[in-house]
Amino acid sequence: MSGSLHAWYSRRDLESLADREGVLSGELQLSKLTRLVGMLHSDAGSVGASLRFGQRRDGRLEVELTYTAAVEFTCQRCLEPFRHELAGCANVVLVDAESAPAEAPEGPEAFELADGRFLPAELIEDELIVSMPLAPKHERLADCGSVARSLVAATEGSAAAAGSSEQ
Repeated sequence: MSGSLHAWYSRRDLESLADREGVLSGELQLSKLTRLVGMLHSDAGSVGASLRFGQRRDGRLEVELTYTAAVEFTCQRCLEPFRHELAGCANVVLVDAESAPAEAPEGPEAFELADGRFLPAELIEDELIVSMPLAPKHERLADCGSVARSLVAATEGSAAAAGSSEQ
């Protein structure tokens, strides 16, 4: 089923999706994910996501989320932008906000429904945020900008000079 990832779904909608083992999938523009955008170099691009709904044996609603996005970070080594692939899968159990602490399930993480409603974009944004590297940087120093490479070369040069003067 194709549904909007930016639409609110009521508990009844969610139960219907779970009974049918329904799937919501689509694309979200990164620019619409306001909490995430503040952590990125650019808001260009989108995230592709798929949410598969089901009902656990204990009666709770469960969602399996898979997502992939190419985002642009600022390298913490050279301060230049670079593209990074974020992809993952998460299983969550949907719980009502007022009973969340009492309902904390074993296994999958609990995701609280706001006033009994679910907004898929919020879950997707949360998962993207927690999948981000703590200090984003190019994988290889050779991929960094010239300033970072010059600093490393200068540091290595002064360490080598200090080592030869000690002999």
